[in-house]
Amino acid sequence: MNNFLNREWSSCDYKLITIIAFLSGIIIGFMFSPVKKGIYCGNHNGNTQTTEKDI
Repeated sequence: MNNFLNREWSSCDYKLITIIAFLSGIIIGFMFSPVKKGIYCGNHNGNTQTTEKDI
């Protein structure tokens, strides 16, 4: 572990590690976040077109 932390890093290594940490945080956040009232993709604005057959 000390070899990993004490080595010389290039700017490309810094960018890659930063991107990996950021994306890993997003993925872990989605995995552990509570889902409230299920998952729904819509807005319920009342703008629907239904016929008498649909009711």
